[in-house]
Amino acid sequence: MALLPDTLAAEALELRRWHPRYAEGLCAAVSASLPALRPWMPWAQEEPTVGEHMTILTEGDAKFEAGTEWQFVLVEPDGDRVVGAAGLHHRHGPATIEIGYWVRTDVTRHGYATMASRALTTAAFTHLDPIDEVEIRMDTGNRRSAAVPTRLGFRHTGDVDQEIDAPGQSGRWMVWIMERADWDPAGRTAWGTGPDGP
Repeated sequence: MALLPDTLAAEALELRRWHPRYAEGLCAAVSASLPALRPWMPWAQEEPTVGEHMTILTEGDAKFEAGTEWQFVLVEPDGDRVVGAAGLHHRHGPATIEIGYWVRTDVTRHGYATMASRALTTAAFTHLDPIDEVEIRMDTGNRRSAAVPTRLGFRHTGDVDQEIDAPGQSGRWMVWIMERADWDPAGRTAWGTGPDGP
């Protein structure tokens, strides 16, 4: 049985567990956003195909069920259009989980990455008992993406070296951390709102 719910409410969005039925929608969202994604994402260097996304989503669905990774498509609740993706990844030890996210280019500045990250942080602390810390990381050059953890009250703990695997990357990544005891599920911060990351 999966540890997280298949669907998470995220204000103006729904986060829906990866499944092959979203292959066409996810492929369309990636294709429409390639110029913005290519500088930062190693998987966004070539035009995607629906077949490739069928495989990726099938593998992601199996990892979700196995409790090793939890990936979601971002969907506007008044329809089924996929407007991005976000997930929780074990990359830095058993008590830490990392949020990854991206948003379709034509809906940036809607707050969708912030909404998704807020929902995922709450889900991690609610459903994953070993998790004491949630991280968000991004290249130091990706300032728009850094607005998301800032807005949610994550603490910037410094920068770390990271292998370059996409053309816009600098080799240095910012690390933002939220500890379980400090999390406000309402996500209220002193920084208010602003432009969203990719």
